[in-house]
Amino acid sequence: MFRAWSSRIIAASNSLTRRHLAWVFRVASTRPLAVICLFAAAVVLSVAVITSIHFETDIFRLFPSRQPALRLLLDSLEWTGSANEAYFLLEGDPPSLPAEAGRFAERLGQARVDGQPAFKRITWRIYDESQAASFKELIAYAVIHPQLFIQPDDLPRFVARFAPDQANAALQQLQANLAGQFGGFASGLATVDPFSLRDLILPRLKTGGQALDLDPASPYFLSRNGAVLIMIAEPARPVQDMVFARKLVAAINDARRSSPISISCAGAHISAVLDEAAMKSNVLVSIVISLLVVLGIFYIAYRRLLPTLLIPLILACGVLFALGTAGLFLRSIHIISFAFTALITGIGTDYSIHIYDRFHSERAAGKTSQEALELAILDTGRGVFTAAITTAVPFLALMVSDVRALYELGLLVGLGVIYSLYATLFFLPPLLLFMERRFPITYRPIPGLGLPRLWRAVLRHPAVVAAGSLLMTAGLCWAAFAITFDGELKNLQPRHSEAFLAQEKIERNLSIAPKQILVALEGRDLPDVLERVSRLDALAASLQARGQIVAWSSLCRVINSQKTQMELSLRLREQFGGARLEKSMRGALDRQGFATEQFQPFLDGMSNLQRAVPVSPEEAVARLSASPLKGVVDRHLVKTATGYHALAYLHYSGSTLDLPAFQAALAALDPAARMTGIDLISNQLKDAVRNSFTGAFLLGGVLVLFFLLAHFASMPSGVLYSLFPVAAASGCMLGTMALSGMGLNFMNAMVLVTIVGMGSDFGLYIRFRVTGAAPGERERQYVQIGRSVFLSAMTTIVGFGSLALTDYGAMSSIGWATNLGVGFITFFSLVTLPAAMALKGFYQED
Repeated sequence: MFRAWSSRIIAASNSLTRRHLAWVFRVASTRPLAVICLFAAAVVLSVAVITSIHFETDIFRLFPSRQPALRLLLDSLEWTGSANEAYFLLEGDPPSLPAEAGRFAERLGQARVDGQPAFKRITWRIYDESQAASFKELIAYAVIHPQLFIQPDDLPRFVARFAPDQANAALQQLQANLAGQFGGFASGLATVDPFSLRDLILPRLKTGGQALDLDPASPYFLSRNGAVLIMIAEPARPVQDMVFARKLVAAINDARRSSPISISCAGAHISAVLDEAAMKSNVLVSIVISLLVVLGIFYIAYRRLLPTLLIPLILACGVLFALGTAGLFLRSIHIISFAFTALITGIGTDYSIHIYDRFHSERAAGKTSQEALELAILDTGRGVFTAAITTAVPFLALMVSDVRALYELGLLVGLGVIYSLYATLFFLPPLLLFMERRFPITYRPIPGLGLPRLWRAVLRHPAVVAAGSLLMTAGLCWAAFAITFDGELKNLQPRHSEAFLAQEKIERNLSIAPKQILVALEGRDLPDVLERVSRLDALAASLQARGQIVAWSSLCRVINSQKTQMELSLRLREQFGGARLEKSMRGALDRQGFATEQFQPFLDGMSNLQRAVPVSPEEAVARLSASPLKGVVDRHLVKTATGYHALAYLHYSGSTLDLPAFQAALAALDPAARMTGIDLISNQLKDAVRNSFTGAFLLGGVLVLFFLLAHFASMPSGVLYSLFPVAAASGCMLGTMALSGMGLNFMNAMVLVTIVGMGSDFGLYIRFRVTGAAPGERERQYVQIGRSVFLSAMTTIVGFGSLALTDYGAMSSIGWATNLGVGFITFFSLVTLPAAMALKGFYQED
């Protein structure tokens, strides 16, 4: 029953395809003006839709944000404002960097966009003179609340500061400082901290929330090696405002133009503008150059100007209609997805090549224009139609994926292939008829491109060819098991763009460690959240002791949790009970000649230590937020409508941190904790892409198989011959990539879809066309279709493989994979497939 139904479906599909092609041929031949008007209207509508499309450059937008690690990363960038920050790296003579940084910061502060300041804030110093008052207030508060700031191990040192010898030494040093800076900043700190208790607090405040590997002795954001000074600025508007971003980049360029030192930029705004321009330039240059080369190949092969000039029209229709249709469903398209339209330049040309080659060959063989055109459209056209469908279907099947990169790729290329096919079928027949009526043409045989000799060589030694092909395939497929997956998203970006190079400099000179894990602990109760952070700190301390992490930062590395404060408060009350502390301090001040009235607020505050109690988390956070440490708070604690989000950053090198073990330990410590990091994001995205790709691949494969079965209803073995180049070329492509040190990534893995479509096409053409009864006829058919296959392969390599020469890592990897895949497909279709068919007895000499 099933077989009968499947036979009926296949027969109906074949009949429908034949009738459809006959209708297209009839309309294109008899009503060309109506066709042209219809296409012109579609072009106008497509252009109107395309102008409303926004092109994105953010690499993270290609993947589903519902993935836990990526979701947390995007949330954290939004919470902390890092997603909108701009980074400036100043390089030059180290002694001159601070002065030049000051002048550059002044120019940035004066920069205007639409009459408004371009930046909200500009930071390049750990301590800024403008923050003197708030810094003094922080120190005044910190020294009389040691239970909040002093580490438990440092409490004995804090108590010892009030011993007579240390107290006298501190006050003598204070006298020396005041003598040199009387009336300056030292005098302000003297009244709030005469015993230099801040020396026990400031190192913790400075290093506990440190995000960069800075020189601890420098008051600037200077790298430890002194090579780079970093400046962090917050633009006035978000990166989504591209008009503002472009004007901002222009203002930045004006500000740094006259600087005697090297100033490079990184950040979302800079990347959005510079990378967008670089990527668009790469794509457009690649498309234009590949189009010119494709036209050159076509003209050299066929020596006909009008059919050559028709190709840009066909390709333009394919690209415009695909983008226009996509614009009806999508408000924005990623620039990488747009790059895949270069594939249409290669594949879309194939249909013109196959149909025109058949027409030209039949005319050279003596057929009339009508006869040659009917054979080209109705006979070769049937194979072209099936080939186009089997190429488009795997791409369109990717639309079931929730991975944006796969969805947009499938939509654009799948639609582009179909539109290019119909543009060819509708435009080519009237053009060829017009050309013959207006310009008398003598059709001569087209050069064989060495294919006759290749055909004879293959048939002379089919067993040797088949055995060699199988050995090569087996070896490369074995090597394919060693293929690696590059999950570093930064490797997909333009390698020589300013933003990319600046980011590398940050990682090389300012990163605490090459890799980082971000942990988020969230809840509505701040004391509970901070208590959980303190437990995470204990886990991080044990990891650091074992050498698994280099460093970590959290808010509880700057302030103590409630539990720790309670322990310290008890110890402080024990140490400073009664009035002993106030008496000893007054005595020390009197001995050194200080008027104690100036220090009364400090003395009153210290006297309260005999009644020390924990400071509430809300008060502690408010104090820090009102101080120069506001940035530390903003980086480690965020309050939103859903509650508090405490963030901790763990820095590690290479594989020193056992991620699965850490995940398990974190889950046991705090089941509600979330974590993210480049390695985690890569693994989760890899799984998401693999699952989506596998589902779409299977769906597309089933549909391709159906269309091949429908096409080869009378000779089912043709399906095997059509799919053989797919499997062989895929394995050989992966094996060659592995041997050459190339790896798969999130982008070039999609080339496998191209291999499925094109591999079945090329095999289909050879098996479908080379069916002559006589050896001479079979050779003529092989040369004719082989030439079309070879030229199609060349135009695909030129059209899409040319991306290998771009600076954009994602596009370059796609280009190289395409070159390898299409090259192997061509070899197996033109060499191995005829040898295999000869061994099966299809090509016996008469």
